[in-house]
Amino acid sequence: MEYAFREYFEIHAAVYEGARGAFNHPLWQGAAENLADVGDRIYDIRLESPSTEGQWLLTGYVFYRDASGVSYFTDQERGPGFVEMRIKVDDNARLTLRAPYSNMPVLVDGASYSTDQDGMLVRELNVLAEHSITAPANFTIARGWRAIFQSWNGTDATNPKQLMIQTDVLLTINFRDEFYLDVVSNVIGVTGAGWYPLGAIANFSAPPLVPKEWEGVFGVQWRFVGWSGDVESVAPNESIVMDRPHTVVAHWAVDYERLVYAIIIAAAAIAAGLAVLIRRRLAVSPPEETLVTAVRTFCMFCGSRIDPDAKFCSKCGRGQVSSN
Repeated sequence: MEYAFREYFEIHAAVYEGARGAFNHPLWQGAAENLADVGDRIYDIRLESPSTEGQWLLTGYVFYRDASGVSYFTDQERGPGFVEMRIKVDDNARLTLRAPYSNMPVLVDGASYSTDQDGMLVRELNVLAEHSITAPANFTIARGWRAIFQSWNGTDATNPKQLMIQTDVLLTINFRDEFYLDVVSNVIGVTGAGWYPLGAIANFSAPPLVPKEWEGVFGVQWRFVGWSGDVESVAPNESIVMDRPHTVVAHWAVDYERLVYAIIIAAAAIAAGLAVLIRRRLAVSPPEETLVTAVRTFCMFCGSRIDPDAKFCSKCGRGQVSSN
């Protein structure tokens, strides 16, 4: 109740069953108060409902007392000093679940239901009884997109939620969206694949060089050359904002550089070894004897001078060929 009086007024609040003007069935009477100035009042009222189901019509009043007696305002300028209320009397109360996704499974007292196309689920539950409501811990919305349960009405993270139904209840199920980063590579060693919250920055990377299977023992490697997909880059370390599911693909080329160096080094080592071996063998081999044939310019019998190529002495006539 809100009020604004220039001077003190004695007022009291009351609730009656029925439409305005029906005062034969009072349900609650408040204590008289003397009020002035501007303010408000809140009343905590407990009423016993009828034994039959249906619509229960109630009227609340704020009465004031003056010299002419007790009355209440009926005009908009000074009031109104009354309000009519309709309350549903039933053994059941309405549970309304509101989620951000359609066709989402929910368990109510162990029974499985799904939200409609607007993300709503409405069930009638017995009043004054405890009920269990379970939201999915995570819910796949589409490929690479899932929702993670956070809370009920933004405050209660208990799941399943136990509650005593006394009147109609509205529960909003809060989720956190997550998206998957798929890092595709035919070579091991890439990192960064996984689930990330909406708006998070995902870092992914690839090693510059990776040994190539069994050829790696000979120095053959995979060399990283770049990313394609949702990121185009040649840098091995990159990042992306996760505003939806993303895919990046690592590309590689075969690198023989180490193998070539190894072959060159091995060839040089072999050549050096052969050179050392040859030198060692030459160092231990005996020198070859050189046979020198004496050149004769005189006859070996008479001593006369003859031509070096002559076979017979022109003086004595004897042959000059050595018997050796």
